[in-house]
Amino acid sequence: MPNIIGDNIYLRDYRMEDVEAVHRWRSLSEITWWTAAYLWPESTEQTRAFITAQVNDVDPQNRKFAICRLDDDRYLGHIGYESLQLRRRNTELGISIGEPDFLSKGIGTEAIGLFLSVCFEELGLHRVGLRVLRENKRGIRCYEKSGFKTEGTMRDFYYSQGRWHDLLMMGILEDEYRALGRSARRDVVEY
Repeated sequence: MPNIIGDNIYLRDYRMEDVEAVHRWRSLSEITWWTAAYLWPESTEQTRAFITAQVNDVDPQNRKFAICRLDDDRYLGHIGYESLQLRRRNTELGISIGEPDFLSKGIGTEAIGLFLSVCFEELGLHRVGLRVLRENKRGIRCYEKSGFKTEGTMRDFYYSQGRWHDLLMMGILEDEYRALGRSARRDVVEY
């Protein structure tokens, strides 16, 4: 994939050099429990296996991209699609900002804007969905700011920290994305 460049960040394919940065955030409980998708912390070997799969065994239906700062190329997290269905023109978004110092700084919103431009403008999708824990207020604000709407609730879906948690289902349709009147995408550069 070519790098997709925004105002402050860019999206790129994973590299083996990302193992240390990815492992660091996958070991932080304040980051990982919000995802509701993984059982972390994980070993360095598990992180290396994840990166190796992203580099060598790219699954076209489940693909992640690194989110990096333009200023210093610092790895900040990842974004990608899960269960991409080109025939049905939909996918599910997955995103994690793994650097606590960069939470609530607009990184997630910018990354989602870049990602949605790929989904709707290049892949021709009709719908992008996601799932988020009801307690993840920061994530929900980011998704709403990006145009996502709450579509439903999966009650008591996720057990963590000694209790059950609801999972919200959110989505954005192609016409809703276009009604935002902005293409978050600034530039695409081949490397």
